[in-house]
Amino acid sequence: MMMMMMEEEQVSCLSTCRVKVLEISGYGGTSKELKQMRHFLGKLKYLETVKISLQIEKNENYRQRVTNVLKKLPRLSSKCQIHFF
Repeated sequence: MMMMMMEEEQVSCLSTCRVKVLEISGYGGTSKELKQMRHFLGKLKYLETVKISLQIEKNENYRQRVTNVLKKLPRLSSKCQIHFF
């Protein structure tokens, strides 16, 4: 329980960054990448644009599922828009 409280109290350095544009290339949709995206979107409060280059070799249905999941992630910044290329 004490360990959990300490983790919640930690402040991410991302919360103080004034990053407005984040560009990610080679996104494959792995669980590790999704965890990182959750972290970025949940901590960067000044973020306005996320540009994601998908590197998905699977079929179009999988690609569509990945983009839908990313679009639905909660964002700290209400101005944040996600674009795929």
